[in-house]
Amino acid sequence: MSRKKKGKITLRKIGQPEPAAAPASEVSNDIIRQRRSEIARLRAQGADVNVDKRTSEILGAWRRDVFTILRNRHGKPTDGFPKGRPALSQRAYEAFRGHETDIHLSEGASGGDRRPDFIRATCEGAPGQNVTQEAIDAAGRVKRTLLGLSPTDARLLTALMTGEKALARNWRLTVETETGETADESQAARIRALGENLIHARGVATAKAVQPANDRPPPQPHQQKVTWFRGSDFGR
Repeated sequence: MSRKKKGKITLRKIGQPEPAAAPASEVSNDIIRQRRSEIARLRAQGADVNVDKRTSEILGAWRRDVFTILRNRHGKPTDGFPKGRPALSQRAYEAFRGHETDIHLSEGASGGDRRPDFIRATCEGAPGQNVTQEAIDAAGRVKRTLLGLSPTDARLLTALMTGEKALARNWRLTVETETGETADESQAARIRALGENLIHARGVATAKAVQPANDRPPPQPHQQKVTWFRGSDFGR
């Protein structure tokens, strides 16, 4: 009669479950007041704040600008716009963000010491930030992009990329100051047109130079350039 071999039983320790978050009833009133005060401060600065309704905890905060607003447009159909108000295209949105990134890189935003007000080219002297090749390349792209736009578009783009002029509460005044447009939809149309022009300008500014193929045969002796000597150098 055969006997069955007993298998080895291995006991595994089950980890303890993570403690659940404290319910809203356990959050003190002082903490709730502090959180609500911070929420009010952020909203006063034009930020959108995502808040936990039970505990008033801030889950996220961001400041909308004109590029995000026009990209996320979902206007209702009207008599003037049967399909809703037109939005900023995704390519134009990415062009604005790419140009914005190049500006930050040109100011040394990716460096160790973020001091764009004091940039130096050596490792000696007062503390500051070295000029990197990345910053130089980004500055070149910014310059070539602005040269590829019309003067009006270049001024408007530069203004929108300065300080807080592109934020939700400021961008219409910026467009009016730079272009003279006062109608709401006309101001939005100027931003969309600028975005489409920026796509082309950045495409040219970021394109790699193509080296032409050297298929020509070497010049013959009678085809080579002759250097002429004059004056006292002749014959010596």
